[in-house]
Amino acid sequence: MPFTLFRTPITAEAYAARTATPARTFGLRALLLLTLLLVASALSGCATQEPLKPYNPMGVSGKVNPEAEKYFAMAHVLWKGGETCTEPEKAVAYLNKAIEIQPDYWQAFARRGLAYSEMGLWDEAFDDLTRAVRQHPSAENYAWRGLVAFRMGNQLGARKDLTRSLELDSSQHRAWNYRAAVELAEDEIAAACADFAKGCSNGDCTGMESARRQGVCK
Repeated sequence: MPFTLFRTPITAEAYAARTATPARTFGLRALLLLTLLLVASALSGCATQEPLKPYNPMGVSGKVNPEAEKYFAMAHVLWKGGETCTEPEKAVAYLNKAIEIQPDYWQAFARRGLAYSEMGLWDEAFDDLTRAVRQHPSAENYAWRGLVAFRMGNQLGARKDLTRSLELDSSQHRAWNYRAAVELAEDEIAAACADFAKGCSNGDCTGMESARRQGVCK
């Protein structure tokens, strides 16, 4: 199938077909570290039993269509403040509605990109995060797109996005740790350990601790 930058929402049948294919692979050591980073950063996964709070969790109330904002909030609370969601399909359904109502809603594109990444739909995730980056080129959006690029096996693109994220905000511990994983995949051990150390000094020592346990960094 030819690559197109922005796709329409994926159908259930297409999702089943896509997720049945083997995942892209990269360095085992980097994969182990990245998995540990992602697991540790997730606070409590995704849940639907909590009632929707009467405010927009992104703090953008009044800046977008109220109906779109409502659907965005319904999706956002599924993460419960963490970075992993166990019901990404439901989040995508809400975000599809938000984007249909407000086509320039960059927060919804970013969040849908994260949901797609949870589903292993890397191309769709990259497309949505590219929309988010174009509309709002923030350090966080570059970091998320860099992570997705890495998971797609595009280490050059991942490094570029993560470096740009750090240029915009050098306190992004997530970007330091993810770039370290890219460097580790390319056997740049000294650079990876230096970036893990930067991530640790900015508040997240997960990467450095994992690397030390595996004998990668001192």
